[in-house]
Formats: sequence, C-alpha cells, structure tokens
Amino acid sequence: MIKGIRFAGVESGIKPKGYDLGLVFFEEPMNCLAAYTRNRVKAAHILFNRRQKTDNVSAILVNSGCANACTGREGLEDIKAINNRLSEALNIEGQGILFASTGVIGKRLPKDRIIDAIPGLLKGLKEKNIELFANAIMTTDTYPKIVKTKFKGKRQYTIVGVAKGSGMINPLFATMLAFFFTDYPVPKEGFKRYFMDSVRGSFERITVDGECSTNDTVMLFSRKSNEDEDSLGLFRDSLNKAMKELSLMVVRDGEGATRVIHIIIKGAKTKETAERIARRIATSPLSKTAFFGCDPNWGRFIAAAGDAGVPVDPSKVEIIMQGEVLVRAGVEVPFDEQGLKGMMNKKDIELIVDLHEGRSSYDIYTTDLTYDYIKINASYRS
Repeated sequence: MIKGIRFAGVESGIKPKGYDLGLVFFEEPMNCLAAYTRNRVKAAHILFNRRQKTDNVSAILVNSGCANACTGREGLEDIKAINNRLSEALNIEGQGILFASTGVIGKRLPKDRIIDAIPGLLKGLKEKNIELFANAIMTTDTYPKIVKTKFKGKRQYTIVGVAKGSGMINPLFATMLAFFFTDYPVPKEGFKRYFMDSVRGSFERITVDGECSTNDTVMLFSRKSNEDEDSLGLFRDSLNKAMKELSLMVVRDGEGATRVIHIIIKGAKTKETAERIARRIATSPLSKTAFFGCDPNWGRFIAAAGDAGVPVDPSKVEIIMQGEVLVRAGVEVPFDEQGLKGMMNKKDIELIVDLHEGRSSYDIYTTDLTYDYIKINASYRS
C-alpha cells in the first residue's frame, strides 16, 4: 500500500474466535497526530500514549475484544509489559510504540496471550496485509473498513485509512478507532489545527446511538521531512475526503442499521444552535424508530428540536423529507403519506429542518434504530 509501512493481524485468543490483534510497523519512524475521546473516562491506551514520543513512532499495536478501560493502575502496567516485550522483539525504543484497544469495558488485557502472539505478528508483517490488520481491530463490525486515495504534489502521494466502528458511536472528538497513514511529509507543528478540523468535519458528524466511547481514537501517521510544503493544501483536501469516506463507512455499518439519515439543519441564528438541534434529532429514539418504520411522523422531529436546549420558534419551522415539504410555518402541509412511506423505504434518507431564523447550518449522519440493535447490545458480553 505505502512503501515502508507493514501490517499484520493474528488470532491471539483475546476473543473466543477470530482476528483480535493487529500491528503496524514503520521502517522509518513517523510523526503522529492524535485525537482522543472527550469522555472523561478514558481507556488505558490513551493515558499511556500521552506519555509517548509522538514525533518518533515506530509501531502501533491495536487489539479488539478488550477495551482496557476502567482497569486502574494494572491496566497501564499491562500495556507497559507488552510494550517492553514488543520493543525488544522489534529492536526499537520503547517510547516509540503506541497502543489502541476496543471491546468490553472493565476487563484487563490478557497480556500473556498478547506477548505470546508477538512472534506471529512479526512474522506476518507485510505491506499488503492491511486487510488482516483491519479485521483484527473489528468488534461488531460486519466488514473491514479501508479507504485509499492519491494526490499529486512534487510526486504522487498516498493516504490510506483504516477504521473500526459500528456501535457506541457519538464522537465528540473522534470515533471508535481510525488510523490514517501517508507518505506525504506533513509538517506536524503547523498541521494540528487542520487535522482537528478534518476530524470535526467527518468523524464528529456521525452518530449511531448517541453513546460516546471511552476509547475513541483517530491517528494520522506521516513522514517526518518537510520537503513538499507547497502541496499542503492538496494533502488537506485529500485527507478530508478520506476521513469523510471512512466515517460514512462507520455509520453505514451501524449496529443493526438498515438506513442512513442525513439530517440538515438550516436557517439557524448560530452554528451552535444548528448543531444542538441536529444532534438532538439524530439521537432521538423516537426519531430513529420512525426512520426504521418509514413513518413520516414529523412531530417527533419538531419535538426533538424544541428539546435541544436552544431557542426555537415553531411558527417559522419548515420540515422537508426526501424533498417533500411536510411542514411550513410550523403547520402540516398536506402530503401523500403512503407515497412518502415508499420514498423513506430507502437506504439513504434526507431530512431538512429549516428554522428560518438566520444563515447558520449544520449537518450530521445517523442511523435508524432497529430490533437487531437491541439484540446485539443486549448480549454484547456473552
């Protein structure tokens, strides 16, 4: 995929079956920019990574099946033990390894199984094995999520993204786990703000269930030189595209989801108002079940908007579903309910709520709420 970046994935026994441990090794140390969850309860890998050298990263080890969150000092000690053994096996500095975990909260990493799996990981390291890595980081995902894009600067550069995420998706900084790799030499110090803007414009604009994980992580790994700063704008555009594409893969694979709904709030006085209303509708169980049932019950949407904690004048609100006006000036407009039900029976639905109070807007992608979501999460630990 990208010369000098090698991937591996193995079954280590963290999960009852399937790939559950992935490794990425950089033949030349990379810079890393990272965004982590805003949840005040943070997984051990986040606490550990913040003490590491993010300007000289040689490897990242990612596991699924165990979140290693709420495991106290022991959770950090487990990572340190794995870090020591992995750094010895790779013959690199211990401070140059980062970690990420996903899975059940409150369970410690089976560090001995992970350490025992290191020789197999090293043996499997190949540039082409990105799909094995993508499989190793999945939990309830139904397919591995990988994107690849190229752009032309002084030479042709590549961006590759890998993510896992299906449930517990309501990022306010990142989303479950997402990793981006590029051979473009990103100027680390000056790019942090642009990186965060890309995260906010993609992973922060999706939600499946309104739940913010303890483990949410987005990372960007890039070359360390500054040889092509003239192409920074092209890189930013390509990174935005890759992040958007990968974030939509996450929401489309939402646990039990049958539809993806694009909610657009227009005509708000401020962007904050638009965002609050968009998120409230997107996480409303009544709205989400209406989407599942193809029910154009617009009262659920306007009620959620009025419960967003921001001023709303219902007498100005217009609601448009799949291009059909349902409400104008806060009052229902006659529409063909059966016809609209058929228009809602699609994989992609668009809902527009125009407040007619200003020029600010915000959009977000969400899913419907289905029987299968309940089934998956009612037995997640078993």
